[in-house]
Amino acid sequence: MRHPAFQNRIRLFCFTATCILVGLAVFTCQTGLVRVPAGNLALDGLFVAMIFGILSTLLWYITTFAGLSGNTNFQKIINYSAVVILCDLLWIGGDYLLLYLSLPDTVFLGIAKALPLKIILGMLLFTVVIRLYLDIQSDEEMQEEKETKALEKPDLHLSETDETYANPASMIKCPEKISVKVGQKIHMVAVTDIHFIQAEGDYVKIHTASNHFIKEQTMKYFEEILPSGKFVRIHRSAIVNTDVISRIELYEKQNYRITLQSGFQLKASASGYRLLKNTLQL
Repeated sequence: MRHPAFQNRIRLFCFTATCILVGLAVFTCQTGLVRVPAGNLALDGLFVAMIFGILSTLLWYITTFAGLSGNTNFQKIINYSAVVILCDLLWIGGDYLLLYLSLPDTVFLGIAKALPLKIILGMLLFTVVIRLYLDIQSDEEMQEEKETKALEKPDLHLSETDETYANPASMIKCPEKISVKVGQKIHMVAVTDIHFIQAEGDYVKIHTASNHFIKEQTMKYFEEILPSGKFVRIHRSAIVNTDVISRIELYEKQNYRITLQSGFQLKASASGYRLLKNTLQL
């Protein structure tokens, strides 16, 4: 699942602005605490902002795929607390390592006096980031649940003939190959070679056994044209070929982990799992 910040320019701008604000906040807070030239504090703020951006990006994928929720609330609290502490240590450790390599010892020791402030600030920041990511993922799953229920709900006012005209997707013939553009060349990817498809903002990423391709198309389009008996949309951002699934396991209260024969793992929502279960007749 692609990081929200890289889905469009507005979100990328907001994400970048947030990182810069974090650096400015650290710079401002330290100004009255340590006697260090402003230029050195500004450098510290720059390092802080850069590392925060990197760790925040990694946190998205950790909260999405690592399965930290556990089976109980206590386990969930322990897992996320450990991630917050680890991120805080990496944030501060990376910052001070860069400062140690860039500044004289006397200046470095002066900035190091603000360590308790950074520890507390880091704990708060990464807790907020994780909470925000969990809310985004929850909203996406709720939207996916609504879309799935809307598709499953029959329209009693339509006859079988009317449904064909009302749903153009039913008249779409499944192609044997999908055309993708790589540089100036056009490649034809056989549908049978597709292992899974992932959403990438306004694009999708088509994965095969040995390669992947970007195509300017929607997940909805592939959900409609690919054979439903073989390809299942297990998540808002993933469609999987059931032939390459090797293991299905519950890893959170309402989510499942799909392991492919290649070892790659995908996340399946509760509604996606139901569709997969029906397709595989489990």
